[in-house]
Amino acid sequence: MNYILQRMWIGRSRSAREAWETMLSQAGIRSEDTVEYTVGVYDGEKLVATGSRYKNVLKCIAVCKDYTGGEVISLLISHLMTEVFDEGHTSCYVYTKPESVQSFVYMGFNEIERVGEDLVFLEKAVHGFDEFLRNLEKERIPGEKIAGIVMNANPFTKGHQYLIETAAKASDVLHVFVLTEDLSAFPTKVRKELVKRGTAHLKNVRIHETGDYMVSAKTFPSYFLKENKDVTEVQASLDARIFKNHIAKALAITTRYVGEEPLSFATNIYNEAMKKVFQDEMNLVIIPRKEFGGEVISASRVRKYLKEDRVEELKGLVPETTFQFLVSEEGKKIQEKLRSEEQ
Repeated sequence: MNYILQRMWIGRSRSAREAWETMLSQAGIRSEDTVEYTVGVYDGEKLVATGSRYKNVLKCIAVCKDYTGGEVISLLISHLMTEVFDEGHTSCYVYTKPESVQSFVYMGFNEIERVGEDLVFLEKAVHGFDEFLRNLEKERIPGEKIAGIVMNANPFTKGHQYLIETAAKASDVLHVFVLTEDLSAFPTKVRKELVKRGTAHLKNVRIHETGDYMVSAKTFPSYFLKENKDVTEVQASLDARIFKNHIAKALAITTRYVGEEPLSFATNIYNEAMKKVFQDEMNLVIIPRKEFGGEVISASRVRKYLKEDRVEELKGLVPETTFQFLVSEEGKKIQEKLRSEEQ
């Protein structure tokens, strides 16, 4: 049968948007705004399948019941993968329901991790998860107390520094992972460099990037989870399982340190999900947050002060190394970007 692939301009065309949303609804999944490219597969005039892409993540994939398990899904996924690799990415990811896994395995995807009956995370990559783990294993350092921290550090604050110093003091080796994904105000390269500068005095700390294996809220799919499922909890459980079952094993990490989060409901859910996943296999240590001026120190507070041009007040919130960056030419450009986003 000759199927036609056609781009769906769901942001420009109301009829395309309605057709897309109807198809997703019939497949029992919700529409999602975080997509960059959407395509439809047509049997004549009839829309029989659709799929989308955000960066190198496939999303919102739906196929009419009469067309499942055959040529249509292969055509759709092959096209979306080509789009991903043509954009210059070397890896392609998908989150799907357990019952849909086999279709992606046939297309060359490998399963990374799953959360019960809710979600499976798969990849197809030139340099995949196994290679990422092998490279991590090369960074393994012997010791009795090996710990880990994962942070965004957007930007690196005295709160982050206090958490690392506290964990480093209690550990033989501390591995700090800085989120790789470039979706923050401060680019990945800058965030990682500020963490390095702010921890240079700690000789047992090693800095790593997370690759694509610590999940961002922007790429994480909520569209096919049941309405009564807490999206943050499922995301946190996936992150915790990837960390415990793979990353921690590669580096022999036995303890994960996190900051207490009195202000963020979502981060509290993350911490609770980690407790459930780690159980007796890994220690989770929650450190009270450092305060300044009667308030907890947070990266969001720093960004707020930058937007309000209260740069001098940041000296109590960030290490000297971060402050010097903020007042540099590169730092001033980020300040300008933050302020322009407010307008």
